[in-house]
Amino acid sequence: MEILVTLIAAAGCLIVGAIVLNNPPINDPPGMGWRLWTYLTRNVAETRRHHEFPELELRCYRMSPGRLYERVEHAVNVLGWDVVERHPETYALHAAVSTQLLKFKDDVTIELKVADCGTELYVRAASRVGRADLAANTRHILTLHAMLDRLL
Repeated sequence: MEILVTLIAAAGCLIVGAIVLNNPPINDPPGMGWRLWTYLTRNVAETRRHHEFPELELRCYRMSPGRLYERVEHAVNVLGWDVVERHPETYALHAAVSTQLLKFKDDVTIELKVADCGTELYVRAASRVGRADLAANTRHILTLHAMLDRLL
């Protein structure tokens, strides 16, 4: 029984530690409860219009897709992500990223689309293993956004 309690406590510490390391905006809308439920039950994060999590709202840049694609490639390289596929002709890129704590591999797919506002940046981050990402995929998207903001 003591071993079981120790294992459960260790698993709980790993879960809490992973979420803390991923540093999601846990107190932002729609609230901590819904965010924790999401981080503990989903293994995908993606940007889209009218997203319930404001930080995952679809971004639009006032530049051509070709120019933004160059910036995205540069950002991915600076971040040290492994580029799996490049499709400059369709403005798409697929990269693999390791999680901070357990070093699991996640897939990040980036697609650029022409829009009235300029060029929309669609990002989808998905875990290869497990049913919960513990906010890792949200962190990948936020890290990419922050790097693009720095480079632009």
